[in-house]
Amino acid sequence: MIRHQPTSSANGPICNRLSSKALVALLTTWFGLAAGSGEAAQAVWDGASLAKAPKVFPATERPAAGMRSLFYEGADYKGKPTWVFAYYAAPQGTPPAGGWPAVVCAHGGGGTAYPNWVRTWNSHGYAAIAMDLEGHLPGGKDHGIEGNHPLGAAHPNAGPARIEWFGDRDRPDKEQWFYHAVADVVRADSLLRSYPEINPKKIGLTGISWGGTVVSTVAGVDSRFAFVVPVYGCGFIHESDNPGLATWFPPKNMTAAQFNDYRSKWDPSAHLAAAKMPMLWVSGVADPVFQVNIFAKSAKTAAGPSSLCLRPFLAHGHGNCWEDAPEIYTFADNIVKGGPALPRVARPETQPGNGIVHAKFKGEFTEAWVYFTTSGGLWKDRKWNFIQCNLAKDELVARTPLPPGTTAYLVYGFRTQNGGRNNHAASDLVVVKP
Repeated sequence: MIRHQPTSSANGPICNRLSSKALVALLTTWFGLAAGSGEAAQAVWDGASLAKAPKVFPATERPAAGMRSLFYEGADYKGKPTWVFAYYAAPQGTPPAGGWPAVVCAHGGGGTAYPNWVRTWNSHGYAAIAMDLEGHLPGGKDHGIEGNHPLGAAHPNAGPARIEWFGDRDRPDKEQWFYHAVADVVRADSLLRSYPEINPKKIGLTGISWGGTVVSTVAGVDSRFAFVVPVYGCGFIHESDNPGLATWFPPKNMTAAQFNDYRSKWDPSAHLAAAKMPMLWVSGVADPVFQVNIFAKSAKTAAGPSSLCLRPFLAHGHGNCWEDAPEIYTFADNIVKGGPALPRVARPETQPGNGIVHAKFKGEFTEAWVYFTTSGGLWKDRKWNFIQCNLAKDELVARTPLPPGTTAYLVYGFRTQNGGRNNHAASDLVVVKP
């Protein structure tokens, strides 16, 4: 698979130097549109268009100290190009050989482009772009937004706003919010690749909540990313038993045809089989929105190296993920800077006859625990308990057996260092059959 697109050469952009047949084949590979991406997946996005660096326009409406505010051209909406508001900054100083690594940051529902998200990545040695995916200008005063402007203020060239959970499902594909959100994230990738200070082989992607779902789909659509980190959000939303999510699917809302479109076009489950870059899935074990069963299933569905990072008490919200999950930066540094890898935990098993959980692992932990539940019913209402593990050289062994009636469990570990915890890594979720 061709993973990275050289943005230019002495003879001009690569797209201009390929035959039309070769270009189609190349774009098919970049954007995961081959048959190998799974029979259920439908190709909705125009890879040839999205691979080109978008036009950029000045933005003076929402300045932020130390960074550039801009509009870039998004996908067409009702025959007219849209504009996407974004903040961009690179670290201070001379770029490393080959250019800065970079990250595209996709916000969650009700969020926007956040300057502090860009600044945090800058502090770790990455250029970053954070854009508003809902057709708004930044408002309020959270996470570095200046001016305390009204929330949710639209601009004249905006695309469609998000309507709850696929509430625009009766519209044509290219008028639906999710189509535009994915396209605008891919366009941000193409924009970064046009900047001479950026290393095009070292661009990653992360998204929070709704943004986590968006980037999980993008991972199977745009194979140019070096790594992808969904936080909270995931795929298989239609399999969630959370009433707040389930209500948007049949039999209450979508028709059979709309549901088929959703599963084959929008949900990450249709695209993760084409996601071959390394992925780190970050959440809390008892996340109130995207439950651990569909989160773990999404991680397992991705085609490339895919790991769970579950921090048991990670709160669901903007700011928490980029401030409270240092594993994100360790993971990114490992992929694009050659830094230490996060630990990995194999699928746990129970010893026959005694119910003791054990799992192989690789990496550095100071503590490890079995996280288990004996509850049934809705995943979001299940109560979870802990069993501490003994640490051997390469294996975690629970100190006591799982209690009778255990319905699900996983193993996770972490390292205590300098008064904090890092290196969180989790196994696959094991659901115990009755």
